[in-house]
Amino acid sequence: MHSGDHGVFAVPLGPDRNPVTPDHHADPSHDTDPSHDRRAPAEAAGDSTHPDPNAPDGQPDADRPRVQRPDFMGDPPDIYGRPGLTKDQVEQIQVYRANEEAGYREQYYDKNGRRLLLATKDESGQTPPQLMQLKPDAPWIRAKDAPEPPEPHYLDPDYVPMGRETVTSDERRGELDGFAKRRHDAIDLDNKTRKWRDESGLPEAQTAYKKTHTAIGEATEAFGEAAARHHYIAEKYEGFTDEPLLGPANGNDQFDQVWTNDDGRVVVVEAKSSTDTKLGSRIVEANGERNIVSQGSREYFNDIIREMTERGETKLVTKIITALHTGNLEYIVVKGEKNSGSYTGLQYRRFDISKGTLP
Repeated sequence: MHSGDHGVFAVPLGPDRNPVTPDHHADPSHDTDPSHDRRAPAEAAGDSTHPDPNAPDGQPDADRPRVQRPDFMGDPPDIYGRPGLTKDQVEQIQVYRANEEAGYREQYYDKNGRRLLLATKDESGQTPPQLMQLKPDAPWIRAKDAPEPPEPHYLDPDYVPMGRETVTSDERRGELDGFAKRRHDAIDLDNKTRKWRDESGLPEAQTAYKKTHTAIGEATEAFGEAAARHHYIAEKYEGFTDEPLLGPANGNDQFDQVWTNDDGRVVVVEAKSSTDTKLGSRIVEANGERNIVSQGSREYFNDIIREMTERGETKLVTKIITALHTGNLEYIVVKGEKNSGSYTGLQYRRFDISKGTLP
């Protein structure tokens, strides 16, 4: 469990990016409308004053450096007309359009570069990629092209395995097998559909592949959450309460799970579907600069606490910060082990948020 004596304070964040005590009179039921604006994982806190390239006049920001037009991009109305464009080339065109074409970002993104709807495709038939802007006057780039953040600090020297045999309940073991099988079957079907698409080139094969690929995301996410809930928490923290979270349905701007106990202990979980799944990241404002920080870092933790406070989750925030101050907080990542349709276990590693990752 974490001690609160090492540089992480109460919430929400003050000017120095450390939390300050939340307003205990705030109503936690407020601000639960999913349409309410919340920043994308890459969006810095408090940064809403720079010119918006998708401003109401529909004109790109004149002060921002221009983005070079891809040489494989076609001319309107056949922008994606060149035969044989790869997925990466399509995305390069989409990023160019998001930066340089009036109205494109407004149609497909919110002001923070987050896609409005995963199912919404442009003329290419492909969903535009998530975007990130590292500085207010910088061009938008693909989020996956952003530099890697500093590694978080850990309390454990390496990931700690918990095998299938450590699940003490037959019922829970059966549930975990079900989640593992659904994940395995989703991956298998997606691989077969992709092969059909690649070999046939049929439009219906492409449509089927998009559906199976979406299903993979849902099945893998559910598996990671189940490993944390039905194995790690159930074995180590029996009787803890799974707290409801008010974050958006897409999972942005929130922890994956928060578990509390009447004795004041709190466990904050980041759940991953595989040992190969990397930690997420987000942009935070620190010392007057935008910085990319990793999930599991003190800076990431503070920024999620800020998000929770802004949307009215002050009762839960108070529990988390009180646990931090009293050495009763555990912040952890849980990753499901690879398997062939039967649950094989998980790996976990506890984060150390007593120190930050930024200079």
